[in-house]
Amino acid sequence: MNYVKGGIAPLRKGEIKEVNIESLALGGEGVSKDFPIPIFINRVAPGDRVEVEIFDVRKSFARAHVLRIITPSPLRVEPPCPLFKVCGGCQLQHISYEQQLIAKHNFVEQAFKHIGGLSTEKILPAIAASSDLHYRNKVQFPVKQPKNSDRILAGYYKQDSHELVNIKFCPVQPELLDDVLDVAKELCEFRRIPAYDEVSHTGVLRHIAARHSLAHDQVLVTFVCNVKGDDLTTSFGKTLKEKMLLIADEMMSELPEVIGVGINLNSAVGNRIMSENTVTLRGVDRLEEVLATKREDLPERLREGIKYQLSATSFFQVNTAQAVALFEQVYDGVKSGSTSDEPVDLIIDAYAGVGAIALWLAPIAKKVIAIEEHPAAVVDGIKNAELNNIENVEFKQASVEDALRDCLKEGIRPDVVVVDPPRKGLTDEARAALIELAPAKIVYVSCNPATLARDLKIFESGESGAAYTVVRVQPVDLFPHTHHIESVTVLQKVED
Repeated sequence: MNYVKGGIAPLRKGEIKEVNIESLALGGEGVSKDFPIPIFINRVAPGDRVEVEIFDVRKSFARAHVLRIITPSPLRVEPPCPLFKVCGGCQLQHISYEQQLIAKHNFVEQAFKHIGGLSTEKILPAIAASSDLHYRNKVQFPVKQPKNSDRILAGYYKQDSHELVNIKFCPVQPELLDDVLDVAKELCEFRRIPAYDEVSHTGVLRHIAARHSLAHDQVLVTFVCNVKGDDLTTSFGKTLKEKMLLIADEMMSELPEVIGVGINLNSAVGNRIMSENTVTLRGVDRLEEVLATKREDLPERLREGIKYQLSATSFFQVNTAQAVALFEQVYDGVKSGSTSDEPVDLIIDAYAGVGAIALWLAPIAKKVIAIEEHPAAVVDGIKNAELNNIENVEFKQASVEDALRDCLKEGIRPDVVVVDPPRKGLTDEARAALIELAPAKIVYVSCNPATLARDLKIFESGESGAAYTVVRVQPVDLFPHTHHIESVTVLQKVED
């Protein structure tokens, strides 16, 4: 029996109901409030009336699948992808892009209200992508093989499952990457590279990955294989490498835009896609991307563009054009409230990755300290600084928690700290050290409205030290047709 507050739930698993969709929740699910507990339903639009089957009932909510649309919402559009109904890669293709932007603004508002208990008046409308299609610069396709077949299937998983949807093309990636995927599958089939089986941990090919440079229209291709680092010296490894070299040659011959092919050696059990060990088979091991602003009010150096060398495993924003829009907002956040043209004395860029934001801010700072935990990213960051002849960015390899505590011990006091944490947001230790550092300004780049709201609540409270007030929150849409939304929040220290 299912219970809710105040009595027995009016819903049962397996029941079929007709419901109205009122709104979209953080995560992209539609919400029906026709019953005492909300029902969450994927692939619906506000204004839909749908027939659903309940598959999960909890004390405070239920989940359901759509059986049919009774009355479609006027917000609906025809999805650009014919596999939208089964592929889990996108969640919002059935809603017009203008309404997607409104929904994403609402996602941030919902998190502020329900998680942070924060005011929403400083949240600005989301900045739209210059193009809502063909924007992804990096793809990682899991592969599978039908039983008793040499055929290689690759694509995305179905929503909430590990059932693979084999794709021929994807409208959110450049057409060149469609070609790369098609050729890669054919060559692996021809050379009889067996696909990996995650249950038995047997087979070889786990993922087909590709990274695209918008600036030069070039591609790096990486085959992720179930191989240990020293296995390439065994008889099996040598045979595999010979086959993969042939595949690399054939791929680069057929697609001249492919400038490098590698094999990533990942024998670990689990969901991690790539290891740190990538062997270049043919061509180069990295490509160059360039980010340049068109805004006349930004420094000439940024209008000329910052160059970034990116390897197969480098972290970089997956939407190159919108990365510029995001970094422009970070720039504006750092400069907000200042009437001086003098450079900022010290900026700290925490969770710096390959130095994308740190190098972007270098023209307006005397010094930037870029904090990054992963050694390979630090190496890439240093190379990127040298590539751009930037000498005022210092890379520090350490966890953000340790690096900020070191700053406290050494008496280093930044004027501005930029944080761009993973989806889990700031750790308690990082947040506490940041509050103790008490910079005049914090610019918080977030990919998760929920953890952003949680952290902002603590910053605003002042309970553990310096208090901050939110100046503005600017959502930026880097992931059209998905529920994901980035944002840039500017926090100003409250003077004692």
